[in-house]
Amino acid sequence: MKLAHRQIVIGLRRPFSSNTGVTTEVRQGIVEIDWQGLRGYGTARGADTAELDACAPLLEGTTPHGLRHALDRLSWVTPATRSAVDMALHDLLGKAGGQPLYRLLGLDGLPVAPTAVSIGAGTDDELRQRARQLRDWPILKLKFTPEDDGSRAGILRSVYHGRIRVDGNGSWTPDQALRVAEELHRHGVELLEQPVAPGTLDDLQYVHERSPVPVFADEDCNGPEDVLLLRGRVSGINIKLLTCGGLAHVQEMLALARACGLKTILGCKVESVLGTTAMAHLAGLADHLDLDGPLGLLDDPFTGVRIDRGALTLPAAPGIGAAPVHATPGKA
Repeated sequence: MKLAHRQIVIGLRRPFSSNTGVTTEVRQGIVEIDWQGLRGYGTARGADTAELDACAPLLEGTTPHGLRHALDRLSWVTPATRSAVDMALHDLLGKAGGQPLYRLLGLDGLPVAPTAVSIGAGTDDELRQRARQLRDWPILKLKFTPEDDGSRAGILRSVYHGRIRVDGNGSWTPDQALRVAEELHRHGVELLEQPVAPGTLDDLQYVHERSPVPVFADEDCNGPEDVLLLRGRVSGINIKLLTCGGLAHVQEMLALARACGLKTILGCKVESVLGTTAMAHLAGLADHLDLDGPLGLLDDPFTGVRIDRGALTLPAAPGIGAAPVHATPGKA
């Protein structure tokens, strides 16, 4: 197998604001692995170029059928780098078998939940306008900042009658989080992600045990070992490819969460449809989805999963099924 990689930049249709700042463009690495006339694609924001260079010789002489062995060789790389390579190997494995990845994994026919669509921070008028634009979508997720007291959920509820979730992004102290949760409960919010700063699991458990709204971990859930640490401390977890290290780890985390009695969300960053499509192949294993990452992009260089008012339609092509917009014949 031969590995190549490059960096891409994709602009957003509108700036996206959260407590981490304002995002106007997305930078991410693209990995391409060639094997016997097939090409597998992978991606991740933050994939390290030096690590990817070092991965290339480690994959020589391996095959997509030895996926686990190949990934074991990459145990030393960062999760983002591993995720990009893992994705490309899964894409190749499906193409070598002539099957979409979800079918190859035995997930065909499982019911798939609708995805939420995120609304960033902004003025009250901007929130109302965005909610009206998305009124036909079944689930909206509000991104909160430390200044939010929960009242924005009431503004959203005044113009939107679907399901509402809130992402706290680690904004509050435990007692502040509980006051916000009470306000969210008044407006029928169905879950609250990461209300306190990551790394404070006792605080997270404190809020979980007292909140009238189910609490989910997000930034505190970065790998299989974290699932075990979060057992009994939250109602559920949000799993992202970028932070957990790839599809192989996602499957392990989903199985562990089920064994631990935790609900699951499959999440994403603002990113190309390539990564979202990869995650969508595992959608039948999750309770909730948050896979709206590519919806706000201007010119995504890949095609893949289609999202229509929350409903996901996976491509029928072998592998992940995402393809470059300008693909080389025989290499898609």
